[in-house]
Amino acid sequence: MLKSFIAALAIAGALATSSFAADAPKDSDECLKKAIDLAESAEEKKLPDDKLAKIEDLLTKLEGHCENKQFPEAASVSTEIEGVITGK
Repeated sequence: MLKSFIAALAIAGALATSSFAADAPKDSDECLKKAIDLAESAEEKKLPDDKLAKIEDLLTKLEGHCENKQFPEAASVSTEIEGVITGK
């Protein structure tokens, strides 16, 4: 389910223009790399389908923020995704 999304994010990351800091990303590349990392992390956790669906929706939102250079919003969504992954 997330594999195709990861592939799409990887392609988008390659088309954008480095790593995600504790703060908001500085460019689209960092932002999209964070999205890919989060998607891979969620997939490795073998989460239930309902959590994966929520994460997929949030990843779509995150990708939109990355593409629109809305990095503070992207950082907020990333934190939300991490919370779903960790169950916090």
